[in-house]
Amino acid sequence: MKSFTQILLIAILITFVTNDMLFSSENLTINEVIMEELGDNVDNPFFIIPIKLGDFTFDFNVTKHVILVTLAALLTIISMKYLAYKLSTPFKKPTFLQGILELLINYMSKDVLESTLGEDGQKYLPFCLTIFLFVLFANFIGLIPPLIHIKGVTGAYVYLAGSVGGNLGFTLSISTVVFIVYNLAGMRKKGFIKYWASLSPQGMPKVLSPFLWFLEFITLINRALALTIRLFANMTGGHIMLIVIPYIIIISQTLLVSPFAVLFLGFIYVLEIFVAVLQAYVFSLLSAVYIGLAVGDEH
Repeated sequence: MKSFTQILLIAILITFVTNDMLFSSENLTINEVIMEELGDNVDNPFFIIPIKLGDFTFDFNVTKHVILVTLAALLTIISMKYLAYKLSTPFKKPTFLQGILELLINYMSKDVLESTLGEDGQKYLPFCLTIFLFVLFANFIGLIPPLIHIKGVTGAYVYLAGSVGGNLGFTLSISTVVFIVYNLAGMRKKGFIKYWASLSPQGMPKVLSPFLWFLEFITLINRALALTIRLFANMTGGHIMLIVIPYIIIISQTLLVSPFAVLFLGFIYVLEIFVAVLQAYVFSLLSAVYIGLAVGDEH
């Protein structure tokens, strides 16, 4: 009975907090809330930084996704600096954070990435680990509830939260970086001409070689697109569920459904934590696979 009472109180709290943050003052519909969660405040940035390039002036909009991605990058750098510092003083008692970071890095490097990259791709291990941590932190930041809101340039307030992985610009950008790196790795290992010539299988008739080369080139591009869509789709679906379930509590206008909705919301949230780790793992693993293929003897 005590546990049920606690769940009910939590349900009441979440109901009022969610209602106040998402649906009250602005009278937003569920579709508008979902778009606000997944989209970026490009039309209402927090502030604008003018950047002059000669006679041309470029207005750099500082939006919530710009801030969150920058925060993910800073967390990646700080975590690695922290782990390097702790490992340089081995006689001190390891902290809990150090243990978590060591577990992640050792597992990803020794059990996953080293064998995938192959002997010729070991120099790209730090890159794949950086991709893993960057995507991981970006996914975790997207799970933070909308608690901080900042006034934009138009005067309207925007919550500093949202799914960074639900931004196609973000997923496409890091996929493009991976695309550039594994092609550069292949050209560095085999040479520019030999690498691109290796896209056409050996021993094929000369008439078919240009057609097969074009298909292989499209495959290279599809790898980047697959990375983009996979991360985007998986992170978007979970965030939509995290919005829809509290909305069910609100539109039901009864607390009877709240305990069940909150329990289901808790399950979805735990599942999203697992998905955040899994998608970072898959993104880093596929990056290593592509680099391993590019630097391998057979392309």
